[in-house]
Amino acid sequence: MKTSKAGNMAKKISKKNRFLFILDPGHGGINPTKQEYVTSGKRSPKFDNGFVLYEGVENREKLKRIMDGMRSVGLDCIDIVNTWRDVPLPKRVEKANKLAGERECIYVSLHSDAYGNGKDWTSPKGVTVFSFKGSEKSREVAKIFGDNLKYEFEDVTNYRGLKESSFYVLRYTKCRAVLLELGFHTNKYESQLMITEEWTQRVVDGVVNSCLQCEKEL
Repeated sequence: MKTSKAGNMAKKISKKNRFLFILDPGHGGINPTKQEYVTSGKRSPKFDNGFVLYEGVENREKLKRIMDGMRSVGLDCIDIVNTWRDVPLPKRVEKANKLAGERECIYVSLHSDAYGNGKDWTSPKGVTVFSFKGSEKSREVAKIFGDNLKYEFEDVTNYRGLKESSFYVLRYTKCRAVLLELGFHTNKYESQLMITEEWTQRVVDGVVNSCLQCEKEL
């Protein structure tokens, strides 16, 4: 695994921070009472041993690590969901826009990607960064995230580049916003990587360094 850029970039922010980073783990988690995944679909096919990668669970686990990393370098961040429940998109956006009305924010939605019927393993793989079409400020943020995630992942998977989309959370948030697809849970090889410590650390380094760069340069 290559050396992270964190050593060069991750110096604590000593001045008053410009941005609040709003982190959104996509979809739902595990209902603690029923021990069931609460979002239909959004999961890998079954592995040979019966294991299933649940996208919303992975999003939440990685978000916790990202928030620890961001706080360790002095960045301001908040989990907009902070529950196992699959909070409706309008509610997520409503919370984000309320925060964006109080201070300048950057919204970061965490996901993994999928292709096919959800039952069979497929070949697409890689990491993609999305912003809303026509939003130059969000495009600036996407470019920063894209550069850092490409650095972290280009030796292990495809960097699929910057793309524009009308995803609800990109279209209706009233602040800079990006949506990250951090690997394909429908690719057997990649989904096995996605649950490793090495992959998780690449995600953390890529996101934290991107947020640091946004704080310093935008």
